[in-house]
Amino acid sequence: MEILRERMYDMMRILVEASLRGSNVLVDERELTLMLENKGFQADEIFEAISWVHHLPGAREEYNEGIYESGRGKVIRILHPEERLAFSPAAHGLIHKLYYDGAVDEIQREEIIQRCIDLASGEIGLEEVKTVALLLLLKERKDALSENIMKILGIEIPPKTTEKNGKENN
Repeated sequence: MEILRERMYDMMRILVEASLRGSNVLVDERELTLMLENKGFQADEIFEAISWVHHLPGAREEYNEGIYESGRGKVIRILHPEERLAFSPAAHGLIHKLYYDGAVDEIQREEIIQRCIDLASGEIGLEEVKTVALLLLLKERKDALSENIMKILGIEIPPKTTEKNGKENN
């Protein structure tokens, strides 16, 4: 079981890296399959990855049932003692920072916590939280990765290049 979780985490990391480079692997099942096959993953592992990615929340109205915003501001989330033991203090702090800085909402925060727990084979560290948060945000919409979110996650944003006439080159 532990090896399967490690392999799943490896696949998720590969998908996040590819998405950050502009690939459509999170929306194109064929591209996702080919990429993971080329990385040496087996068909059953790839099926699990596809299932995992497709079950990320997409229709927020359906997922929002039972979760509400507090009229007094941010909703405080206390980790269950078992959850607390699963996350390193730094990983828990990153989830807290993502939420309180407005990078993720209550629904996304819960999804990150649950996905990390499902994916981890040992203590959940910063890299696991970063990977799951990026996967979730990239799946919802690529433009969700603002400079602020990238800064919170500790990911360097490549500098924009400029052409000779001073316009940005995208």
